[in-house]
Amino acid sequence: MRNQIWMILIIMSKLAIGQVNPIDSTYPAPGKLIDVGGRKLHLFCSGKGSPTIILEAGGGAFAIDWFLVQSGIESTTRVCSYDRAGLGWSDPGPADETVEQTIRDLHQLILAAGEKKPYILVGASIGGIFIQAYQQVYPDEVAGLVFSNSSNRVGLVVKEKTDLLWNLSEDEIKSIYPMPPSSNGSKKPSVVTEPFNRLPAQQQAMRLWLTILLWKKWNSTTTGPEAMLSWRKEFLREFEQTEAGKKPPLGRLPVLVLSGDPAANDSVLKTRDAAGDRLDFLSANTMHITAVDAGHEIHLYQPNVVIDGLKRIVLAVKRGVPLSDSATQAPGN
Repeated sequence: MRNQIWMILIIMSKLAIGQVNPIDSTYPAPGKLIDVGGRKLHLFCSGKGSPTIILEAGGGAFAIDWFLVQSGIESTTRVCSYDRAGLGWSDPGPADETVEQTIRDLHQLILAAGEKKPYILVGASIGGIFIQAYQQVYPDEVAGLVFSNSSNRVGLVVKEKTDLLWNLSEDEIKSIYPMPPSSNGSKKPSVVTEPFNRLPAQQQAMRLWLTILLWKKWNSTTTGPEAMLSWRKEFLREFEQTEAGKKPPLGRLPVLVLSGDPAANDSVLKTRDAAGDRLDFLSANTMHITAVDAGHEIHLYQPNVVIDGLKRIVLAVKRGVPLSDSATQAPGN
């Protein structure tokens, strides 16, 4: 799987930078719409306790995609899912899906909502780079990081070649924008596809509605390269942190890596062939859990694997013990 996870980023953004398209109220937001400075973002929190878990979705995904995990962990501690700007029930912003706007939005959102730190940040797929960036900017707020099949091989088609995002120059990335009208796609979504059909019926209906809204407002001709350039910059920063011979950049911060692949060996630190492999080397307090035969969205294919992992990192943070010690405890404790 490690060599097969590619995200062709032409489908990433789905939104024009700065485009404002209000969402109607056919399906009311399950959480609260919180003002973050003239815009509102959707935040859905449940459960009680500390530390608070913050769930960061993958590219083009929604807060409700975490439903199976959130409903399974809310009896253990406080847990919040949210929609990034321009997705789900959240208003768009000036630079959607850029790392800078995303972490600033999240910080303002949880502050305005009164959610108490410390936080355990959970990132699915590309959400992994957002939670790393958040920890970099707000280290005192973060008690732990959890990666779920996060950002392994991220590719982009540039003219006649396909390469990893971080291997491309800024000029090469800029060269594909604006994209042609044909990139919009002409077929309206009509069904909930795998693995989102694993959600309960109500969440499936909501997801299809949100997907259609996203499809309607996607305009390839007005989308710029800002998000891609931001991602490239963040990937390069993260690679620099874990170069061969360097100490774990996050010290002993609890880091849980959930992956369809086994733990990486240190040879990956000598290459930039993949980003996900290096997550095992972010901290001296890391646990790797392999989700055997899971699809990319582990939180949908094998939600219990994610739930059990979250219970372990919550226990480690509460008791101030290494993740390896929390593994000897029953996940339900």
